[in-house]
Amino acid sequence: MGKPDSDVSMLASALAVPADTIGFHSREPLGAGSVTGLQVADEPAPYYVDTSGLEVPAETGLRSSEDAGAVRIWQHPADPHLPALAPVAFDSAAQTLLARLGIHTDARPEIVAYRPGRRAVLRIGSGAARVWLKVVRPSRVDRIVRAHAAAERGGLPVPPLHAWSGDGLIVMAQASGTPAQDVEWDPADLIDRVEHLRALLAQVEWTHAAPGIAARLDWYAERADDGTRALLTAARGLIESEQAAAPAVVHGDLHFGQLFLGAGLISGMIDIDTLAVGDPAEDPAAFLSHATASALLTHGPAQSRAWELADLAAERWGTARVRGLVVVHLAGHIISAAERGDQAYARGLTAVASAIVNGGRPSAPHG
Repeated sequence: MGKPDSDVSMLASALAVPADTIGFHSREPLGAGSVTGLQVADEPAPYYVDTSGLEVPAETGLRSSEDAGAVRIWQHPADPHLPALAPVAFDSAAQTLLARLGIHTDARPEIVAYRPGRRAVLRIGSGAARVWLKVVRPSRVDRIVRAHAAAERGGLPVPPLHAWSGDGLIVMAQASGTPAQDVEWDPADLIDRVEHLRALLAQVEWTHAAPGIAARLDWYAERADDGTRALLTAARGLIESEQAAAPAVVHGDLHFGQLFLGAGLISGMIDIDTLAVGDPAEDPAAFLSHATASALLTHGPAQSRAWELADLAAERWGTARVRGLVVVHLAGHIISAAERGDQAYARGLTAVASAIVNGGRPSAPHG
């Protein structure tokens, strides 16, 4: 693992800059290939090298050819997969758009999440008056809007939508409550409440199916070092050792970062975009992997509580299949950490993944 030299070479050639002035930013699978973020010295925003082969509404940067295997290069925020991103990424444009919806603010938009080629999330304002702009591929808007409606009918605490457009923009209100990461929750109680949330999710009337994290296993294995590849081999064995339960509606990316708490309840749940009929093990695996990765980054008084949450999640949901899926999630984090040079975090993730794949507690390597 390391800086993707072929992507660096392509960008260096396209921009006519020395390769040693280009640093790694990010990389993840997209379509039939990947999208790699690279930072060029003295440039204000990263560039992206896209080998996905996916069609886009219009080109916003460079394209190597008209072939199906063409490579695209663009600079943030001109993402060709997300045509609504650039127009709302700047102050006046976002404020004008919101004014047309009857929402008046002089606050600046802030990009808080960005997965190139997939989605971006911007927030404007603060407190209860905060508004969220979600930018997705135009082809996904209708499904996401319908997912919100289905979740709301099912009694799930999703934030209301203000408006949406076919260009890939969804405007929504602030979720009710306080983000879970800002609340001193009790780990056992939170696990119980997540279990109740999963039961509500399973009753939602929804038919869209989507592949789970196991679909990324081969992509990760191709880019992993020998140690991580061995973990992925073990993870595959765990997944295949246990037959999947009957498909059910799952959140698709359920973790405490998606939850808001109020009056002792889960009062809000966000990012319902991934709602799908799939393997019921997906949500426990996502929750456990996120809790584990977060615990490694938590310091001070909250550290023991973070590890307790990970351990309780493993105890409650840690079947062989769930543990295998967790290791696939963690492998993605390991590869990303190694590529950006964070070797200490990569080693910590590797130790935790080894404990989980062997049936142990996530906190075992650290406690």
